[in-house]
Parts: sequence; structure tokens; C-alpha cells
Amino acid sequence: MAHITGALSPGARLKLARLIVDQGWTCTAAAQQFMISARTASKWDCCTNR
Repeated sequence: MAHITGALSPGARLKLARLIVDQGWTCTAAAQQFMISARTASKWDCCTNR
């Protein structure tokens, strides 16, 4: 079960990561698409080590 104040569900996090890793989106652009900060997106380690 997702945390009540969690920014994204696990499935949404996967979609975010796929935009960044597979489709080449920037972390900032993908974060904006999901209405979260780039900092929050970067916590899931999909914005680094590409």
C-alpha cells in the first residue's frame, strides 16, 4: 500500500523512470509531466547514471 502522502505510486514511478531512461526525457521534463519536483524524481535514481 502506498503512503498517503507519497508523491507517486510504484506504477507511476516506473512510468517516470521509463520516460527518462528509455525515451530520453530530462529528469526535469519528466518530473513536470507528473507534477512533482525534479528533486523528488531524482530520489528514485532514474535521473543519474544514464
